[in-house]
Amino acid sequence: MTRERVTSRYLLVILAVLALALVAPAAAQETTPRVVQPGETIEVGSEPLVLDLINLRDQDTFNPVTELRYYRDDDPRKEIVRVIGVPNDDYFKINVYTLDGKYGRYFAYSKADGLIEHNSIVFARAPIVTVTQTQTAATATQTPTETITDTATATTQAPLPGLITIAALGICGLLAAAQKR
Repeated sequence: MTRERVTSRYLLVILAVLALALVAPAAAQETTPRVVQPGETIEVGSEPLVLDLINLRDQDTFNPVTELRYYRDDDPRKEIVRVIGVPNDDYFKINVYTLDGKYGRYFAYSKADGLIEHNSIVFARAPIVTVTQTQTAATATQTPTETITDTATATTQAPLPGLITIAALGICGLLAAAQKR
């Protein structure tokens, strides 16, 4: 009886470690911010991007960037069209919903330094992936030909990390319940 308990406990621990090993890479994917340089063009899609905006700071004072400002006609002397608040300039998340269709040059702004005109970045819409199918017909036989055109590089993402975790914890729970019987 004690041997069965020890074996099932080890099995439970192994399954718990396996569940953590499956979830850790998926959780670590989003934590590495992309370092942004002044003048860089960033393609923004529906998937959130994590940006490091430290290089947009004023190099003399090194005060943090608190806003990104979009001006009419990319001219800082004209009207402000959109302001995006930056709560943390070394870990800033952005996607198409943040921009709300206002793509273009955004200038860095710091509450301590004001507008930093020489440090701006350009946000552009990420290309849409399109799939086209063409068929070639022969006189005697019909041979379908499929052409797939990928206009953007696909991002690698772990498939359903939450579902994997739930399944692993469910298995652990079943084994724990079986152990008590």
